[in-house]
Amino acid sequence: MKKAFKKEQGEFGVGSLIIFIAMIIVSAVTAVMLIQVTYQLQQQAESTGETAIQDVSMGVKIISIGGYRYNDSWGTGEPYHNTLDWIDIKISLIPGSPPISVDSIIIEVSDGNTVSDLVYNSSMSFDGGAKPQGGSGEFGAAIVRDMDPQTWSEGTITSGDVVRLFFNATACGLDLEPQSYFTLKIIPKHGVPTLKELTTPSPYVTRYVEVM
Repeated sequence: MKKAFKKEQGEFGVGSLIIFIAMIIVSAVTAVMLIQVTYQLQQQAESTGETAIQDVSMGVKIISIGGYRYNDSWGTGEPYHNTLDWIDIKISLIPGSPPISVDSIIIEVSDGNTVSDLVYNSSMSFDGGAKPQGGSGEFGAAIVRDMDPQTWSEGTITSGDVVRLFFNATACGLDLEPQSYFTLKIIPKHGVPTLKELTTPSPYVTRYVEVM
């Protein structure tokens, strides 16, 4: 009877040991899973935080907006069109904004009847001279002031830079006669869009017309 009791006691001890080891293994696996989940949540929180910071701090400010009028026979002395054929915008980054790539910008323009979304075309150029040939649905860009670090060769706008954005308003379907209302919105990939509601002056006297 005494030996049997010791045998049962030993079997009970082995069983308890197995359960104890199993609990340790389960606890270890659970701890690893919790660490992995915590790490993933941390990474996601950091990514969300960075995106939130970008959405708040990234953006552009508009320095000036003007338009050019043209005639159909450049240099002949004929009267200029009574519409703004070409819109020219000078922009810079808002204070504290990280760099912005110009090819990530969309320009939305509307005269109340027509809405056009413009994307960047690096081959478009404009020197203020002869009648521009830019097409619809696109805008060009040129550097006015490239501050250090000079990154405009990569199409990147940094703090202190001044950049011109320009597009063919007539080709985009806009009819910008004197006293015409239109809206212009510059939309970066991240950050706050910049919206301007404008009314063209009246009358048009010079070839270049200052709108803002």
